Parts: sequence; C-alpha cells; structure tokens
Amino acid sequence: MESKPIHLKIKSHPKNLNRIRSVMADVLSTSQLSKKNCDSIILAVDEACSNIIKHSYKNDHTRSIDLTIELKTDSLTILIVDDGIKFDINSVKTRDICDIRPGGLGIYIIKQVMDIVTCSLTPEGFNKLKMVKKLND
Repeated sequence: MESKPIHLKIKSHPKNLNRIRSVMADVLSTSQLSKKNCDSIILAVDEACSNIIKHSYKNDHTRSIDLTIELKTDSLTILIVDDGIKFDINSVKTRDICDIRPGGLGIYIIKQVMDIVTCSLTPEGFNKLKMVKKLND
C-alpha cells in the first residue's frame, strides 16, 4: 500500500479545492480505510486549505499552497505549506461544537479526524501544517 509522496502546488483559489479533494480521494482509494474515514480526511484537508485561503492569505487568490501527501502502510501524512500570515494552531480557540452557526469549526474538525496535528515554521519562515492519520490502530 505504500506509495511515493505526491506533491501538489495550487493557487489559493477556492475553485482549486476540488482538485485537492480529487487527489486526496485518489490517494485514499488505495488504502484500507472505510469510505467514512476517507471522507472525513478529505474534509479535514479541505478545511485546512480553506483556512489558508481565508485567513493566512486573506483571500489573495494569487498565492500558492503546497501539499505533500504520503501514504504508508501504517500512516497517512499530509504536509501543507503556505507563505501567508504566521499561524499557531494552538493559539486558536475553537468554539463549542454545540454553538450552532456557520464557520469556525475547521480546526475542531481537523483535530477530531487526524491523530497528530502540528503547526510549525519551515527554515524559510513559511507555515507548515502536518497532519497524520494512523492506519493500523
């Protein structure tokens, strides 16, 4: 089930989220995960990229988002890099899931779906979001 890492660089426009979802679906189709788990992972990646577009890039659709997707026997790792506003995932307060209203649940969804979520800076000073889903629990 292991595959070579897939690298995807897209412009930060919401219309390109469909391409990201499609690539994620293709990668996950080779895994042993259920459709429900695959859909949840795709949603988490979509939320992360949507947050970059909206918050890190302030809807500047000329910027780039770099994704690296690596499927191994025991894990799926997704690295998302952007050069927007510096971001610390731990500084964001997620709202209560019972507070029903649009928006504001992206980080909550990401943390619920993925087993490991870290945010750091690359040596160049770019934001790097690392999301890992363990596959053999």
